[in-house]
Amino acid sequence: MLKSAYQLSFFLLVPVLLNGVGFSNFTITGLPNYPIVLAQAPGEDSPTGQFVQEILARGGSPSSVTLSFENVSSLSASDQDALKKSIQGSFRAAGIRLVKAEYAVAEIQITFSEDWQNYVWVAAIKQGPSNLVVIKKVSKPSAASSSRTPTLTVHKNVVWQQDGPILDFLVDGPNLYVLEPEQIVIYSNDSGKWHQKQTLAIVHEQPWPRDLRGRLQLVNSSGLNLQITAYLPGTFCSGSAAPPVLQCHASDDPWQIDLGLLAAFFSPTRNFFTGVLPGQKSGESVPAFFSAALLINGDSRQWLFAGADGRARLYRNTLSTPAATFSDWGSSLAGIQSTCGSGRQILVSSSNDLTRPDTIQAVEITSRDAVPVSATVELSGPIKALWPAEGGQAVHAAVESLATGKYEAVAFTVTCSP
Repeated sequence: MLKSAYQLSFFLLVPVLLNGVGFSNFTITGLPNYPIVLAQAPGEDSPTGQFVQEILARGGSPSSVTLSFENVSSLSASDQDALKKSIQGSFRAAGIRLVKAEYAVAEIQITFSEDWQNYVWVAAIKQGPSNLVVIKKVSKPSAASSSRTPTLTVHKNVVWQQDGPILDFLVDGPNLYVLEPEQIVIYSNDSGKWHQKQTLAIVHEQPWPRDLRGRLQLVNSSGLNLQITAYLPGTFCSGSAAPPVLQCHASDDPWQIDLGLLAAFFSPTRNFFTGVLPGQKSGESVPAFFSAALLINGDSRQWLFAGADGRARLYRNTLSTPAATFSDWGSSLAGIQSTCGSGRQILVSSSNDLTRPDTIQAVEITSRDAVPVSATVELSGPIKALWPAEGGQAVHAAVESLATGKYEAVAFTVTCSP
């Protein structure tokens, strides 16, 4: 979906990690081809040992320090805990006492981050009037799944393209429905080409926010008539194509995100969901997000949210604490069903900004890991919207082509790889 200023590269993220303090002196170190081994005993030759030695060299080897940790990477909770213990052990092995803040000579805040190729550890050292930073890059281990043959293929089909923005679209037999900022346009298929048949105007009381988003749904009411519904910021529309009618009114009702499985409240003045979830999880909330999907397996529930802060969070059976965090995805994700693998995959976008084309890749959630199960699919530009469609058998995207400037309605489906 829409990329935003929340999705920053690592180098733009560093000042945020350091809580806005004006650090002017910092050192970047790295271990080329040195995979992270979290269970490794502390020592000067270990990644954590070298990190601690660099911290002490920069900080003048204070006799006592207080440590605090923050994780903004995709490390699991168990890996975080092992890494923290290894760092603490490396300090003790160097003869440094770990004490409370009021007894410490130096305060050290360590943040675990990552970029595409590496884990990135940031140590913010505060000692007296001086503020120092040490940044260490540690190569990520090769994923066990990276060399295996993809289990499914993602197919891309450009259904329609036009000059004006596309918020969402749906295909129902010979008809194409396109949600635009001020109308729903209905096209009919004649000899393989789409021809405009009619339009339904969207009336709204308040001006639209700058980065407008919308959700279109079709409901066949007992086979009598096809009902059209549209969700827009602070507005809900419903009607039908025959007879052609659409009525809109102000509304703060939750949007349907994942085919009736998941709903959330949308911010009427912004371009993301507030994080408040209705229904069975009423009263529970998650950080604000752009897109989400729900995975159901028997009594098990797993939620994925692409956060407005650039991090995707996985929750398992409870929304209290994330089971895993992924920092290398974009803001667009959607669930899709198949006969491959686990039977339900997640299509995720890349973390590119609006100046570069997006990609789409299918992943499966295994324990706390997101395992790629397809090759990446190149798109003509950034994704502006991504929604599940056709009863979960497809995912629809609105893409703004960087080559032509046109908006494309793109349908994704998946098949099992031979």
